[in-house]
Amino acid sequence: MKKVCILKRSENTEKENNYYINAIKKYGGNPILIDDSNINRLDECCGILITGGYTKGSLDDYLIEYALKNNLPLLGICQGMQSMAMYQSNLRLEEVFNHYQKESYVHEVFLTDSNFKKIVGKDKIKVNSYHYQTVRGSNFFSLVGISNDGLIEVVENKNHSFQIGVQWHPERMLNYDETSNTIFQKFIDNIR
Repeated sequence: MKKVCILKRSENTEKENNYYINAIKKYGGNPILIDDSNINRLDECCGILITGGYTKGSLDDYLIEYALKNNLPLLGICQGMQSMAMYQSNLRLEEVFNHYQKESYVHEVFLTDSNFKKIVGKDKIKVNSYHYQTVRGSNFFSLVGISNDGLIEVVENKNHSFQIGVQWHPERMLNYDETSNTIFQKFIDNIR
């Protein structure tokens, strides 16, 4: 079975972790929550999911580097995408309203030519959004999706079929959004 290591952040509740677990299971993956206590299980995994959370943790860089070094599929969500990009900054107060609403669709994301655009098959998508930090650039990953108000929403490694970070929470949109389902299906499909 396709084992996926999911970063377990100390601030995330069981309910929040279950969104990630259920998204991986839905498409045939076998999720393993990873933190400092069981990092030795990382070598069992053939894909890595860097979860959302409030702050970058000690394992973010380690898991990203592990995925790059071992050419593994990688999906970063919210804080996970910010960790992939490596350039974090706080949102200004006036920006927060449009990017910190948990329900349904909040704004559009416009996509440039990229692996991600090919995966979802669209020029723009609608997403949910709740984050209080953003990224202003990226050291390694290419910037391939921008919100309608100019914030970075998607990064990817253009040299890999699936090493992608998204700023929103597709794991919470699976019951109503085709694009979110496609993201997780293609993530699992890319795991060998």
